[in-house]
Amino acid sequence: MELLVWVHTLLLASVRLTVGLALTPLFGAFRMPALARLVVVVALAGLAASSVRPAAAASLAAGLEQGGGALMLAAAREAGIGLLIALGIHAAFGVFTVAGRLLDVQMGFNLGSQLDPVSKTHAAVLASGFNFLAVTLFIVTDAHQALLAGFFRTFDVLPIGQPLLLDGWVPYAQGMGAMFSLGFGLASPVIVALLLADVVVAVLSRNLPQMNVLFLSIPLKVLLGLMVAAVSLRLMAPVMEKALALPLTLLDRAY
Repeated sequence: MELLVWVHTLLLASVRLTVGLALTPLFGAFRMPALARLVVVVALAGLAASSVRPAAAASLAAGLEQGGGALMLAAAREAGIGLLIALGIHAAFGVFTVAGRLLDVQMGFNLGSQLDPVSKTHAAVLASGFNFLAVTLFIVTDAHQALLAGFFRTFDVLPIGQPLLLDGWVPYAQGMGAMFSLGFGLASPVIVALLLADVVVAVLSRNLPQMNVLFLSIPLKVLLGLMVAAVSLRLMAPVMEKALALPLTLLDRAY
């Protein structure tokens, strides 16, 4: 019976980790073979199953005696927890996506788009660049280790076989609002500079009507936007740090 409980614990932990990792931009950023992803998930699930508390194992064993329906409900619950974790990670990377798309619209880069391998969608130049910046910072700052620690902490906060509290969705819904506010804050220096450039171009077009404002404003806004973005990225370090910490922050607020 103990072996059967451990196997079911391994399967349920694999469901949580599979949903949580498969829906994150991290796996999409790297071209990992399907077999390698399966090995990673099973290895992490094995570690999680080995650290399950005895009380949670006893509760799971009692649920298994009720038949396959209880196992399916437990799997659906684990998938819901994995979805919550994936939403938190998407909120962190969404901050950089929102900032990049705002700048693409302001600088005119949204006229051309390309396939973004991180989000698997068509995105403009700066949106793709900010997504790659988010992945790079996530790896360089060892945030992936904190993310894995957060994954394993969910097995203590939300043990396998225990009922899921629906109140945990509320902080994640609020986190979507934080995603947009942090994204706008990340892009705000460039947006302000481009608005000032629009004012200058408008004044020039008013006083020099014979000047072709369109051909002047496009390269001016591109050059100014890239310069301000390069300078302001170092100043936006607190915003980036708060964005990368968003998954663990939402998890702490939820449970």
